[in-house]
Amino acid sequence: MISVLSTTNKYILQPSLLDMHQQSREWLSATEFWKKEIDFFQKLLTSKSAFFTEIEDKQKIGHFQSLIMYYNVEVIDKLARKLRTHENALADMLQSLNESDTQYFHEHKGLMEELSTFARSFNTLKQELFEFIEKALR
Repeated sequence: MISVLSTTNKYILQPSLLDMHQQSREWLSATEFWKKEIDFFQKLLTSKSAFFTEIEDKQKIGHFQSLIMYYNVEVIDKLARKLRTHENALADMLQSLNESDTQYFHEHKGLMEELSTFARSFNTLKQELFEFIEKALR
């Protein structure tokens, strides 16, 4: 199999494809880190939940746990699978010397937008979670 990191003169658009490969690899790394963050957030909620006695706070804990579970099982895993499939398609394009597949470029753009949107949502969740947990630390 051809390496997506090697540079040759056989490809017209190769630098663009290599940039896409780099973006995909960075997002794959982000998904791995998000999974670690999710595990930490779950442990943090579990360890601090006893500090919250108000019904409203208990409901917020349940809400955060639901979001964490959803992000962990549904969203992040799905995004990682999409990225791996996307990377395999890139390797196939390079292997077959087919850089004219415009569908791939459209898919790449859509996937990058989907990842950026999720990253913003995830950052919002983290901010809200930290603000909530901060009440237990006072």
